Amino acid sequence: MKRLQPLDGLRGLAVLLVLASHASNAGIDLVPPSWIGGLRAAGLGRPGVFLFFVLSSFLLTGQLLARIDGAEPICWRRFAARRLLRIMPAYALTLGILVIFGAMGERPALEHLALVRAEHHFWTIPVEVFFYLTLPVIVLLLGPLRSVALRLAVLGVAATALRWAFPPDFTSEPPRYRPNVAPFLPIFLAGSALAVVGPALIELRDRARRGLLVLASIASFALVLLTPSVWSLVTGEPVEHTRFHLWFDAFAVLWAVVLAAALQPGGWIRAAASWAPLRWLGQISYSVYLLHALVLGYFVDRGAALGLPQAALGPAFLAASCLAGAASYWLVERPFLGVLSARATAPPEAD
Repeated sequence: MKRLQPLDGLRGLAVLLVLASHASNAGIDLVPPSWIGGLRAAGLGRPGVFLFFVLSSFLLTGQLLARIDGAEPICWRRFAARRLLRIMPAYALTLGILVIFGAMGERPALEHLALVRAEHHFWTIPVEVFFYLTLPVIVLLLGPLRSVALRLAVLGVAATALRWAFPPDFTSEPPRYRPNVAPFLPIFLAGSALAVVGPALIELRDRARRGLLVLASIASFALVLLTPSVWSLVTGEPVEHTRFHLWFDAFAVLWAVVLAAALQPGGWIRAAASWAPLRWLGQISYSVYLLHALVLGYFVDRGAALGLPQAALGPAFLAASCLAGAASYWLVERPFLGVLSARATAPPEAD
């Protein structure tokens, strides 16, 4: 599948939101609040993760449906192997580093690797893997349906049933930190729905394309408004950084609209998502996401000893996280991605 530059840019935006939020929670700001009217990024991490989920489901659902619609066989063993090779090596490296530096015990690290424990930002890993396990069911249900409307109806019913059975909830809680995955599935289904209508989006007429861009601009404004510090500024009332953490479905729909606009030729959203630094960050985003908490802990514990002014700690943290992520990407992720590419060139074999 041809790599879409705006999607890399959106990945970069997603990880940037996570880093900015977690740093802000720790008292370190990527941009000093005094420069932007007192606004802070606390609370943006969860929407950033939801963007990751929508992107992941859009890409994977679209790839698999394209094979089914083209009467091409799917090797599910190969699909599972590709997914595990995509996420587990870098995850194992991160857990190993945490053990070496004493930030995590060996037993909790092994439990994380086995996906039965999910502390802090690692809660997203079992959620993503659980989606991989459900995706074959989704695709096999949609495959026989040749009507876009029927496919959307199936996804809508599934999302409604899942939301009724599993209301939005917070992630794994102490002391056991058991993964809580089911409430997040409807977010992935928003990306799957976008994949279903994806071919039609390519053929939009100019008027429809302009209408989509207007709708996406409104969605972008809503996403900014749902930043807790922005909401507090507008309403004049203090807002906790977790205020919108349970707005799962609202964020899923808003990000799906933004993603749809990013796929269109022209428009400010595609131009912004195609910005080269953001695309570069998107390419290494997974490793940056995994390692940033370790980097942040270093700056929180030893920031004062570095002799940097407070305003410089945020940019320094961002730069260090990117360097760590880039190293992991080139030394771990990319070699395994090469294995995936080599395997992808083998003749397809249906299971």
